[in-house]
Amino acid sequence: MPSHLRTSEPRAHDLQTELRQRGLPLVLGARDRLSGLVPRCAPALFAALIVFLGINLMAEGLQEVTDEGPLPTSDTEALAVGAGMLVLAFFPVGWWLLHVILRHTPDVVGSVLGVALVVALLGLPLLDTGDLKVRFSDGVIVVALILLATYWGVGDVTSWASRRAARELSHLGSMVGRVLPILMLALLFSFFNAEIWQVVAQLSMGRTWAVVGVMCALGIALATLNAKDEISDIIRTYDAREGGRDLRPLERANITVMCVSISLIQVTLLAVVVFVFYVVFGVLPVSPVTATQWIGSPPIQFGGIFANLPVTQPLVQVCLVLSAFSALNFIVSIGTDATYRTTFLEPALDEVRRGLEVRDECTALVSAGGQDGSTPHEDRAPQPRA
Repeated sequence: MPSHLRTSEPRAHDLQTELRQRGLPLVLGARDRLSGLVPRCAPALFAALIVFLGINLMAEGLQEVTDEGPLPTSDTEALAVGAGMLVLAFFPVGWWLLHVILRHTPDVVGSVLGVALVVALLGLPLLDTGDLKVRFSDGVIVVALILLATYWGVGDVTSWASRRAARELSHLGSMVGRVLPILMLALLFSFFNAEIWQVVAQLSMGRTWAVVGVMCALGIALATLNAKDEISDIIRTYDAREGGRDLRPLERANITVMCVSISLIQVTLLAVVVFVFYVVFGVLPVSPVTATQWIGSPPIQFGGIFANLPVTQPLVQVCLVLSAFSALNFIVSIGTDATYRTTFLEPALDEVRRGLEVRDECTALVSAGGQDGSTPHEDRAPQPRA
């Protein structure tokens, strides 16, 4: 495997783009990740600039806010705060729009725009140094983080995960039809168990989220183990076919993250469906009187904008715990049940195999091109497989 993919051939460039789109940016070498870094950073830089502008607008409206007057005191200040909130809400749209536009423009446009955005991010805080506004150091930190994250492919993996989540949504009905009936039979007994209501009712929402977080951490660990075992078999076969040339650690890590992410996207969608189902279902049979009998005191009601919802805090807490448990159970089933493995894990493994094929083709083009004329032996890509 070459330390970097040095080529300007259109086909190789297309393959590098495909690797990024497949969530495998670390399969590319350091020089290829540095190449075109500024244009690829432009959408994120634009989003950061929108956030900075929104913060500045809100700061203008909140300059005179004190403890005695927690709200803007004039129409101009209220307008500034409202405009700032709208600008902040627009930043994901701006990110996506610029990303789409730059895909259809020459790289030089992205480079010029990226440099201009860096200058704007660093220069905007210098226009006004009010206490509530962003500072120059904030701009430096944000620019550095965006460049570093883009170099390590965080944006590519995030974009791929978003597209994958949208694709999994189209298969959600099939997944729910296979998994949900079995889970419902197991979870219904827990849902109508007074003991779980008593335990959960004693927890604050913060502690409930901590319990859910522990289950999520266990789920990620199990999903990683499931994927690692299968990926190791694929890589051993792949290395044997390629004359024993091992993949670099970064490539192995990237492939594992991609495979685990697919499983986690599926699990997250399932957990959301389970949570929504039990919240809606629980409103019917679990009345406040029933909940009072189970937990020994009237259930806590939500306040604020959620005060009029027909759900109580214990109901939401129980549904959160059950949905996290269902997600953990689903991950265990993927690792132990052959049917689940074939249905839910094999598509992820197929993407790994296809990614390795794209990687082979790209490195083969580099090897055939020999553009640097002095590629060392260990940098030479293996010949394409028959």
